[in-house]
Amino acid sequence: MELVILTIAFLVALMCSLHIGLAMLLATSVLIMLTGIVPFDLAVQKMLQQVSLFTLVAIPAFIFAGELMSATGLTECLSNFALLLVGRWRTGIGLATVLACMFFGGLTGSGLADTVAIATLMIPIMLRNGFPAPFAAAVVASGGSLGPIIPPSIPMVIYASIVPTVSIAALFLGGIVPGVMIAMSFLMVVAIVGPRLLSSKSEQVKLTQERPLVTILRFLPAAVVPVIIIYGVVGGVVTVTESAALAVVYALAYGVATRRLTWAGFQSALHHTVLFTGLVGFIIAAAGPFSFFLALYRAPEAVGILLLTLSHGNPYAVMLILIVVLFILGCLVEATSLVIILAPILAGTATIAGINQLHMALVAIVALMIGLFTPPVGTNLFAVVGISKQSLESVSRSLVPFIVSSAVVLVILAISPQLVTFLPKLVLQRAIQ
Repeated sequence: MELVILTIAFLVALMCSLHIGLAMLLATSVLIMLTGIVPFDLAVQKMLQQVSLFTLVAIPAFIFAGELMSATGLTECLSNFALLLVGRWRTGIGLATVLACMFFGGLTGSGLADTVAIATLMIPIMLRNGFPAPFAAAVVASGGSLGPIIPPSIPMVIYASIVPTVSIAALFLGGIVPGVMIAMSFLMVVAIVGPRLLSSKSEQVKLTQERPLVTILRFLPAAVVPVIIIYGVVGGVVTVTESAALAVVYALAYGVATRRLTWAGFQSALHHTVLFTGLVGFIIAAAGPFSFFLALYRAPEAVGILLLTLSHGNPYAVMLILIVVLFILGCLVEATSLVIILAPILAGTATIAGINQLHMALVAIVALMIGLFTPPVGTNLFAVVGISKQSLESVSRSLVPFIVSSAVVLVILAISPQLVTFLPKLVLQRAIQ
């Protein structure tokens, strides 16, 4: 009965357009008032405990590092390198945009930061090259979802902090193959759909007139960052928090050494970091008492048993049912919030169904990150709508092939656990030996 009250209060709050953090707090407050099972003081303690994990310090550090790299012009360096790789093809600008999103995703860990940085630079260039505005916006919105899948990833840091049985190093390594597979599916969409949409009159604008060697040399400073983070975390040299701090120091050093980091750029990066950290931090804190009651009333076990019943004990059927549910939830609720709320439930379901915890975590994260660009609440979708000045409906229609292609990859990942587990097993076992 208590679990029903909590769920109904939460859903009603969401339907009233309350912020996800406020919805969780309201649901827990209603439950406490109606049942009196615990004092309000305990709810406050759970909020403080939820945000006191040292691992979560990595979140503002990764955001700040990404903002600094964007302020120092590394976004353009990444885009130039991507164009160098694929610019010779007719849809080269579109292909380069997807690759730039993938490269930048290896720096920030945030889908929204990735989307805004690339959209500001690439959408106007895609328009001058003959791409329709809605399709150009759709390319960036979908490509921005690669940021939280390709390491480093803020949702992976959050998941590992809530479910300690899954290591951050394994999540980072496991996210590489899914991220590349989804990026390849987006490249296929651009290559197949793009030529039909290109205007016959286009300027054939190029991002850079630099020689290839210069473009490569300017790309290398950005390429160092994911190497520092992944090697440091996987090799056990530093913790994920320390690797994020190293990324900040590196970005600052690069900006100062090249004189590309202005005082205004530094202030802007700090301002955006504080805003995003405050938003995420509030959601994480609000999820503390909400998750406590879910665990208290054994919601993870209940969901696991329900899925096993529906699937008749078949782990593959469990995964397929789960990704459908997650896909739908991702369309309705902000993705990072869902990671926080569902992490304990997903871990409990994996245990009951006999599914590898790493496989469950990565498939769930990929499914939820697709929600970043699906209507009606995708944050990437709203970002590109604002930047491109296009209607939500037109961009949503252009996103259909990207949603379909990513859904196909998601199904493949759900039924093929080795795709997400073989790299962590290979690398981490060698590191231990």
